[in-house]
Amino acid sequence: MSLSLLLNVAFTLLWLLLTQNTSFLNGVLGFVLGALVVTLSARAAGKQPYVGQLINLGRFASYFLYILIKANLEVAWEILTPQLGMKPRMIRYEVAGLSEVQLTTLASAITLTPGTLSADVDEAGEYLYIHAMYAEKRDDAVADLDELRERLLRLVFGCDRTGKPLEPKC
Repeated sequence: MSLSLLLNVAFTLLWLLLTQNTSFLNGVLGFVLGALVVTLSARAAGKQPYVGQLINLGRFASYFLYILIKANLEVAWEILTPQLGMKPRMIRYEVAGLSEVQLTTLASAITLTPGTLSADVDEAGEYLYIHAMYAEKRDDAVADLDELRERLLRLVFGCDRTGKPLEPKC
């Protein structure tokens, strides 16, 4: 997808240069036209349509924005109220089978969410150690992590839960 995105950005810049109009709407139009060109060329080459990849990326971004806002509100409530509602816990989360890029992206997404922190990965790369501020029940916290992992792998990387490709290439 990164090559497709790069091509799309290049087509967008080319569109802006050719039209000599750098307005936001013209940039959006250039991006949409570039996406159409990249999608048609990907389809001709027998690859997954680029627009489908962009839609999946948007779906993950909206899900991640939702959990980000939810976590920010939870931490803000903790700061504004006098009593402590935290139930901190260290969680050993299994990540065996993920590539380094997938693992790094998952760990970064966890760390970006307020109230959670990816602390370490074991030597074998099978477990990720996570500190969570609100993890009274370990099973609930792991279920939330599982959902984040599954959506990240499926929507961003096109893989199943174990990191294996859903399509011929992951």
